[in-house]
Amino acid sequence: MGTSKGYIAPTRIEWSQAKRAVSQMLRNGDSSSLKKAASKFSTAMKSDAAYGKTFSNAATGILSLSKNISSYGLNYALEQINRSDLIGKPSEEIWNELLNQYTSDGATVEDSLAADALSKALENLQVNDLDQLGNVPQENLLKEMLIEFIAISFDFRFAEKIGKGRLPAETQRILKDMQDYIRSNLYEELNLETIRNADFSDLSNNKYVSTALTEAFSIFEELFTEE
Repeated sequence: MGTSKGYIAPTRIEWSQAKRAVSQMLRNGDSSSLKKAASKFSTAMKSDAAYGKTFSNAATGILSLSKNISSYGLNYALEQINRSDLIGKPSEEIWNELLNQYTSDGATVEDSLAADALSKALENLQVNDLDQLGNVPQENLLKEMLIEFIAISFDFRFAEKIGKGRLPAETQRILKDMQDYIRSNLYEELNLETIRNADFSDLSNNKYVSTALTEAFSIFEELFTEE
């Protein structure tokens, strides 16, 4: 997803610093400037009071669904969220309905980013049928959703800036470098072992996911040290 033409970048100092760090990354093209851009972007995201709320709610819903599918099957999982009307429907239709429900039909930019992240996560995990969702370890599922949300959020805010004056292939290479950096470090550094004790049965219990999102951003802050 590229930056929307209607997107107005925040003017807070954290976002100004993030934009400067991305400009430096584009000039220098080295690993240190990439780390700095990821760090400043993470700080800016954490500075937004409402950041990640839709994502955290939606990811909580998907984690609850996957746990119930794993233990009792898809039909039971749908009954638990009062969506018996979806029983027997094709997987794609069920997924689209639930995704719209969890992300308010993409009513806001953040809703759309969350929806894109969740769909991409399932695609990466090769979940083509919702019954397969129950076979994915919850730690892997949450990490994949977190990775995609952070990567897509970065792309949304900076793809247009990165693409200015560059060929599409070069723009995509730069964005992929950031995506690879996000992916490799979250898989290595983010510890979600306590997910086994988390209660995802109610969307109001989204604290675990929101805390994991904050921890993920903090990892990128810690990986960069100002000289």
